[in-house]
Amino acid sequence: MKSVTRSLRILEAVAQHQPVTVGELTKIFGLPKSTVQRSLVTLAEAGWLRANRKDTTRW
Repeated sequence: MKSVTRSLRILEAVAQHQPVTVGELTKIFGLPKSTVQRSLVTLAEAGWLRANRKDTTRW
């Protein structure tokens, strides 16, 4: 459940700060970049968010 909670918090942060980069999210949460990226990819695969159309490094 920890990963679900973390992913939901990341989703909320993206909604609040969009467009936002993985690096910015790592600073907000103090998590490794790979952890944040994995959560973002999972959320994108589930259809909950998508990368910015103009800049795919931003969500």
